[in-house]
Amino acid sequence: MKQSSSKKFRILLVASSFEDEWRSPTVNTNSHYPLGLAYIHAYLEKFHHTVKSLFLNDYSFEDCFSRVKTTIKRFKPDIVGFNMLTNNRVSSFRLIEYVHEKYPHIKILIGGIHSTLMYRQIIEKYPYLIAVLGEGEITIVKLLEKFSRHDSYQQVRGIAYRSKQKVITTKKRSLIKNLDVLPFPKHEAFFSIDRTIASMLTSRGCPFHCSFCVLESVSRRIYRKRSVKSVISEIKYLIKKFPQIETIWLHDDQFFIDNQRVIDFCNEIVKQKIKIKFICSGRFKPVSKEMVEALEKAGFIEIMFGLESGSPKVLELCHKMITQDDVVRTITLFKNSKIFVVTFLIVGLYGETIDTIREGYQFVQKIQKIKYLYYGDISILIIYPGTEIYDIAKAAGTIDDSYWLTDKPTPLFTVEHSTKELKQYKDIMLNHISLSRYFTLQGFIRQVSMTPYIIKFLISSMPRIPMVILHVAQRFYPRIYTSLRRSPFIRSLSQVS
Repeated sequence: MKQSSSKKFRILLVASSFEDEWRSPTVNTNSHYPLGLAYIHAYLEKFHHTVKSLFLNDYSFEDCFSRVKTTIKRFKPDIVGFNMLTNNRVSSFRLIEYVHEKYPHIKILIGGIHSTLMYRQIIEKYPYLIAVLGEGEITIVKLLEKFSRHDSYQQVRGIAYRSKQKVITTKKRSLIKNLDVLPFPKHEAFFSIDRTIASMLTSRGCPFHCSFCVLESVSRRIYRKRSVKSVISEIKYLIKKFPQIETIWLHDDQFFIDNQRVIDFCNEIVKQKIKIKFICSGRFKPVSKEMVEALEKAGFIEIMFGLESGSPKVLELCHKMITQDDVVRTITLFKNSKIFVVTFLIVGLYGETIDTIREGYQFVQKIQKIKYLYYGDISILIIYPGTEIYDIAKAAGTIDDSYWLTDKPTPLFTVEHSTKELKQYKDIMLNHISLSRYFTLQGFIRQVSMTPYIIKFLISSMPRIPMVILHVAQRFYPRIYTSLRRSPFIRSLSQVS
């Protein structure tokens, strides 16, 4: 794209505070920063706009509000853009109202998954907003060109806005096919001297359609990948720019979808003698023996898989496209690996019953006997707009679109079970599979047969013991937990986890 000689703007990008129910209790130096915002920041700077980003997801709303107000006074932006997720929509709404009332001359943009899905109702309530739908890099630059010339932006693809009492949605913008054309995300905007974990993307998109996931609204089930050369260049840049970095966390939606690409990447890391730790997420298939060996040689220390449920029935209903056999096969491939394997579980997926819970913990114990999996906590299913789960909840009459304009927190899926029942299901699961519960009477009774595997895990995972201590203390000894969290020794040992 040609760089324009049009007016240059001062732009403030804001990722505002999450709801109290889902926010981290403390501001973690190494929390995951919003790479979408980081990419947009860098792309705007490529076109010589002046940009400032505020990453405030883990801040209390009061602190978040104060920082935004102060920044606007000092930075004096022409445009403020909000990265709106479902979990921070309420704080975003309050800040939008403040900016418009106090600074009516400032143009306000919204982007992110929630505004991409619910833009119509948001713009009907706040008619002065412009929504950037889906991938935002090219769209926002095109929009700014229209602003600079005071032109109509009806021809800008990938936006929605209010005109003549109607919400106008322009044509969809094509997804960026060649991700290598994008500048590296603006990591600097989210780094402090104490940060030791960097975030990266080597690809975008996911071809699957899990019932609880919102990714399709942005990625359209289309997978795109960066070249290995580009990814290696960014890693080298990060290591040079931030010598304190110890770990790089790859946040790809589907890092393992192309095993050979992963192997090529790992081989290049080894060939270039890059010494850094890596963490990533992946699906249980496809996973090859060759890829597991390559991951270990390249310095991967932790891999997270979305299991979601151990019940074949629930796995089928949520369209995970994996079987118990797939999971057993992959866990077996990691059996003798030093890589720490994490699997995520969700209680309360559609079709969940006490029988599927029983199937779930029995299956988890089965794979824990192959390679012990640590569980500090598990999730209860949350409803997000744009998912099949949301459609089921709407059809059952437990929620409708008006909910997302309230100040209520992102809700649990309660079509089949009450909140109390869901918490009971979660307790049952944790008592059977959680290492921290093993040190309680109920947990020990249900996990006594796992004792040899737990002992072996603890012996081989000494750096993880502080993490276990913290989880036990948090649940049963809050005062001790507070003291431990402040201990530099415990914090240093449990930093990555």
